[in-house]
Amino acid sequence: MTTVICPYCFDRAPAARLPYRCLMMATGVRGGTPCDAEPDDVWADFMGPSLPPSRRLRGPVFPAPRTLSSLGSTSARQPCPRCGVATSVRVCRGCHNDFPSEYCDQDSRIIALVGAKASGKSTYVSVLVNELRGRVGREYNISLPAMGAETQRRDREMEEDLYERLRLPDTTRPAAMGFNDPLLYRLSVPRRGRYAKGSRHTTLVFFDAAGEDLKSAEAMARYTQYLAAADGIILLVDPLQMGSVRDRSASADGPPLPAVETSPQQIASDLAAQLRSHGRSVSRGRVTTPMAVAVTKTDALRALLGAHSPLLRNATHTGGELDDDDRLAVHEELRSLLSDWDSGVLCRQLENDFAELSYFGLSALGAPPPADAPADAPKSGPQPLRVEDPLLWLLGRRGLVPVRKSQPEGQKENRTGKADA
Repeated sequence: MTTVICPYCFDRAPAARLPYRCLMMATGVRGGTPCDAEPDDVWADFMGPSLPPSRRLRGPVFPAPRTLSSLGSTSARQPCPRCGVATSVRVCRGCHNDFPSEYCDQDSRIIALVGAKASGKSTYVSVLVNELRGRVGREYNISLPAMGAETQRRDREMEEDLYERLRLPDTTRPAAMGFNDPLLYRLSVPRRGRYAKGSRHTTLVFFDAAGEDLKSAEAMARYTQYLAAADGIILLVDPLQMGSVRDRSASADGPPLPAVETSPQQIASDLAAQLRSHGRSVSRGRVTTPMAVAVTKTDALRALLGAHSPLLRNATHTGGELDDDDRLAVHEELRSLLSDWDSGVLCRQLENDFAELSYFGLSALGAPPPADAPADAPKSGPQPLRVEDPLLWLLGRRGLVPVRKSQPEGQKENRTGKADA
């Protein structure tokens, strides 16, 4: 029996036991009278106190039929017991959020984005999606349509703001202001192999926690259920939050430095503690959730990089494959840079707490925002570098994209900080 993980509250339930929501249409078979909207207190309580009272009214929810024919069903239409109109809208048992079309028909990969305030999470997602549909999508022959009306709306707004109006996304609101919907995308990749045909479809779920919710272990606990369900975590590290980098980057002619926020060491420590408390660890105490540590704003680090640094160019993705040697070159350079910037404090923290991690460097914009308009993208528009690398590594681990390897496996594991067997 197919198990569905809710992308909103991450409750797990058999697909055949998911409730339905009435469409409230006037084409029913029982007198032609549509159902009236009614308060959905389960959904309203989940969405938070900022939800207006008028939005609490939604189509009635009714349970899935308990019949033998429904046991293997994931998206079959069912008639509303009141009006008789058939509906295919499935609803989470725990939070009453509606599932997008096709969500229950395929597996999902939940990617948690974590980072302090102003680390660029919202901008990163917008640019990442654009690259996966464009330059990277062409190399891997993938498609990435948005799923559900809310993600489609936000996806459209993010693209228009960043690429047409050259405006950076607004800051993610904290949990105290209400729930932040995840972004849902249907990733389609061609099947590989001599006899393989068709495509493999997977739902990508991006969940973005506000920086304010990562300032302490108590605040992060609100997001523990999402983090514990994640197939992978991308930790965005703003190098301009590190004292030595700030000292080297300070310039009267350059853009202003961001305000100091929660340190990446503190976030990594609290994150590991929360995940460990939910059993995501191995016998030696390391968390098993794969961790992609992405140093952002590498455009601001050019003066600190060598002329041949792999951080100055995008990966080639020749033949639609992830080049693991290229990833390792980036990993080693970032590990060396991080160790130089803070005497290895962050690297030791991460490598003691996470069983499998890799370091990445990226720039979502390719250049800093204008000094006189810090909420704007550069006038040339985003010119991203390596934004796709962390996600492709996580997808490659799950066999969703091919990985080209040439180094001995044991050597790779040691170089990436993976726990010894």
